[in-house]
Amino acid sequence: MNGHGLGQVLAAARIAPGTGLPVGTSRRHPTWGLTFLTAGTGRYRDARHDEPISAGTLVVVHPGHPHWYGADAGGWDEHFVVFDGALFDLAARRGSLSPARPLVHGLPVRRWAARFAAFERTRPTTVEGRDAEALDLLSALLGALLPDAQHRLDHHRAGAWLARSTELLESDLGEPLDLRTVAAAVGMPYETWRRRFRAETGTSPYSHRAARRLAAATELLVHSGLSVRDIAAATGFSDERHLIRRFRERTGRTPRAFRDGDG
Repeated sequence: MNGHGLGQVLAAARIAPGTGLPVGTSRRHPTWGLTFLTAGTGRYRDARHDEPISAGTLVVVHPGHPHWYGADAGGWDEHFVVFDGALFDLAARRGSLSPARPLVHGLPVRRWAARFAAFERTRPTTVEGRDAEALDLLSALLGALLPDAQHRLDHHRAGAWLARSTELLESDLGEPLDLRTVAAAVGMPYETWRRRFRAETGTSPYSHRAARRLAAATELLVHSGLSVRDIAAATGFSDERHLIRRFRERTGRTPRAFRDGDG
């Protein structure tokens, strides 16, 4: 780990479709990791566990712990995060993170996909920034590992406002959206809604919509023949240059380089 901080996120991304590990193999990962399934099914195995996994399952990988997990036919969609540092090792020594509990089933997919997707960004360059990101990730992990499944279920039911909020934020991406109308649609004052949305998802409503616009632009780059200018217009960017700038910040490449497969 660079520097002498508490920890850091090393990598984070979404894979769709993913496959997991080759059948018949076992891996000991040198660092911490997590995989959160958003679609599809598969299986997880280690010395103590042999369980089916599906959308809403979180797999926590402990350093040096032999394990295997893989998708059924058709693959699965996942968010993964690789991380390391003294903060997570301390949580393991205190028993908050344990290889005896590598799986959490039944997490609300939309909420937790957004939570882990928030780490799919440019990594901080300072020790303080890496520490803050590590603390945020540990907070997410401990929240997901709450042992009371009924608490999670009740929380999910009470979070219907969040599902409606994300539905509205992800709709009509090419059109302007007044965020205050979303707050009104779910029956909350704007500032209350904005704070609760950030607390639940780890990101602001504006950033959530911006991330969905960029994801939609990426899908169009891959699956359509539209020009970069037309993609920018279709996904709500002010112009082609705006899309290029945001895309480069996120991926390190221009949209054209990404489409052409250039490094």
